[in-house]
Amino acid sequence: MFYSVPDLRTILAGRWRIARRISDARAGMLGRLTGWAVFTPSGDELVHDEEGNLKFGAYRGPATRRYHLVIDRPSSGMVRHADSSPFHPLELLSGTAEIRHRCGGDDYRGRYRVLDENRFTVSWQVTGPRKQYRLATLYCRAEA
Repeated sequence: MFYSVPDLRTILAGRWRIARRISDARAGMLGRLTGWAVFTPSGDELVHDEEGNLKFGAYRGPATRRYHLVIDRPSSGMVRHADSSPFHPLELLSGTAEIRHRCGGDDYRGRYRVLDENRFTVSWQVTGPRKQYRLATLYCRAEA
């Protein structure tokens, strides 16, 4: 059973600790990222910024990324990349979402799971001519 999300702004806004596992089959490497995600309200969207320390292969250092969650109904919206290009729709009323996104020849299959009001997971499996990796991220509310 997953935690229902009738309002994305209410559940996501704020600061979250993140722990991400990375498994790149093509490169034969494993990695980890630990850090923070912040969802900041801005007009009709939540700006999703992440920053952390990445250990991946020989790399040890900072990593950042940004998304925009443009909300069209309280429980749903469109996730966009930092450049505003569309990534995928997101609807979490049931507390879970299955995502599929094509980018060129690469196939992104994602899964969101809201465990409770203070924890959710996002996982991705990416396959294609250029990529073959898995990401699994746990988000824990910083104030919890």
